[in-house]
Amino acid sequence: MSDIYLDHMTRLPSEVRRLNEQFDVMTEIMGYIVHPSVSLPPRPRIVDMGTGTAKFLLSIQPTYSEAFLEGYDISSDLYPPQSALPPNISLGKLDLKQPFPEHMHGKYDLVHVRMLILAMLPEDWESVVRNLTTLLKPGGYLQWEECEHVNAVWIQGNPDSSIVKCKYIGGAFQESLRGRLAHGWNTLPEHMRAAGLASVTSDVFNSERAPKIRKRSTATIMNLIFTWARMVNGLGGTGSMFGDGLDSLEKEAHQEIEAGCYLRYNIHVACGQKEL
Repeated sequence: MSDIYLDHMTRLPSEVRRLNEQFDVMTEIMGYIVHPSVSLPPRPRIVDMGTGTAKFLLSIQPTYSEAFLEGYDISSDLYPPQSALPPNISLGKLDLKQPFPEHMHGKYDLVHVRMLILAMLPEDWESVVRNLTTLLKPGGYLQWEECEHVNAVWIQGNPDSSIVKCKYIGGAFQESLRGRLAHGWNTLPEHMRAAGLASVTSDVFNSERAPKIRKRSTATIMNLIFTWARMVNGLGGTGSMFGDGLDSLEKEAHQEIEAGCYLRYNIHVACGQKEL
């Protein structure tokens, strides 16, 4: 398994809180977890690919308490302990870029994916969508959500607020990872249609639709950016692009957010159904 996510990010235990907060913020902006077009049977089989902390499965479990819920990731480092999982949730290890075992083909009513952009190369998206489609039952759904980080904009929320530090570190993140951030979110519907899915829908939600969580949303993404920045600094040599001032830079960036600086960005949701 080639785990390219670790080229730029980490799976330290501290990431559990950040990833769960990122999930909650995205969900609040979107206004749903399962796409409104998805119609599931009474006891559906649902699989979350790239499940990370299993937050998606734990979030839907109260609604789908009779469902068969499975989660897979290339790494189990961020999984909750088995003792913390409801009995209808099971977790395992798989690489979604590789063909799935035959026994999984045509098994699921819903295949869900969220925020894998940093684990994907530009050439991966089409083949991964085709691979995930093999898991669907006739009439099953594939739902995938990604953030459009590459075109996010820093906004001065009030006349006396500053965006200097946030724009500096945020711009470094965008430019360094542009090769990954510029792809996928804008082609998922096209790839779903090419894989034979029908009734493909594409939703775009701007973060401005949830103004009450603007500060929280921005702080969550800033935490993502500084996770990346510390990873880059840890590489040493030319990788230490921020020198010794990263802690103070982080403090100043969060002070700007407290004073009104915020990030405006889009969330893209693509959902398609396998024909009966």
